[in-house]
Amino acid sequence: MNENEIKETEETATGPAETADVNDGGSAPVKKEMSPLMKKLAGGVITTWLIGYALMMLGSIVGAIVTEVPLHALGLLTDDHPVIITAVTYLEFIGIWGAVLVFILGFKGEMPFLRRVLGKLNVKAFIGFILGLVIVGGLNAVCIFFAKNNGDIYLSFAGFEIIPFIVLFISVFIQSGAEELICRGVVYRRIENTYNPIVATVFNSLLFTVLHLMNPGVTLLSLLNIFLCGVLFSLVIYYTDSMAFAMAGHAGWNFCQSILFGLPNSGQVFPYSIFKLDASNARDSFFYNVGFGVEGTAFAVIILAVACVVIIVLGQLKVIKKPADVKPLI
Repeated sequence: MNENEIKETEETATGPAETADVNDGGSAPVKKEMSPLMKKLAGGVITTWLIGYALMMLGSIVGAIVTEVPLHALGLLTDDHPVIITAVTYLEFIGIWGAVLVFILGFKGEMPFLRRVLGKLNVKAFIGFILGLVIVGGLNAVCIFFAKNNGDIYLSFAGFEIIPFIVLFISVFIQSGAEELICRGVVYRRIENTYNPIVATVFNSLLFTVLHLMNPGVTLLSLLNIFLCGVLFSLVIYYTDSMAFAMAGHAGWNFCQSILFGLPNSGQVFPYSIFKLDASNARDSFFYNVGFGVEGTAFAVIILAVACVVIIVLGQLKVIKKPADVKPLI
């Protein structure tokens, strides 16, 4: 072997491995890719739960300060202002939007999957928004219809005003959208990126359930309903890759039962609603739960379970077409 051949052999043996770490001062250093183990740890379920819970708590504190302090100083948080009291309870969740957006902006370089949390604002997203609002809000209305038809609840018309209607819809959307940003946005996306959509669906829905453990009137049946809501919205996001349907569906469900018909929203009854519930005559049944409303019943479990199955069937038949780059279920 001559001298030139020896030199070429040495360069071939050492070139790629060594030049990867060389910085000649004129180019940016090569960034080392995260190892599979570190990726698992960084996107693990417990870590992600802690991040989601921290964002929820931090955002809630900030939101409460921003909304309640000025209104309290103005003397508006009294029984004389039922619309304001109802609206501010939902508007406090605006702090969670801020916390999630800061998290996305702060980590977008390290965790590119978070860019998919909000999705694209386009015609498809708008259609998904309308469908979510109508379909999921309609499912809640079906539950209310059967509860009323069965004689479990008695409702009376209290009045309709367009300004409170619009303000309260926006307020409910802010609250519902915030929970979706945490559970089906950050938590679902982060776990999906590390494992697969089934693991992401189960564990973001479990966190969603845990966040409601301290709600008034909560029962095992109502927790099952909340878990199934999480599964339903996760399935929609898996097949559409859009937050629009989930956010609007969540808002439609909450707005229908609390603002339209005055029923408990996850156990909480608000001072303002278009219809008023005669709570003294309400009774527990297959269709209604006195402490938690229609979403704490066996009937709601069936409705939500059927909705989940329908989404899966439509997805598998490609009636709902998921994007090509979305991971398979398993």
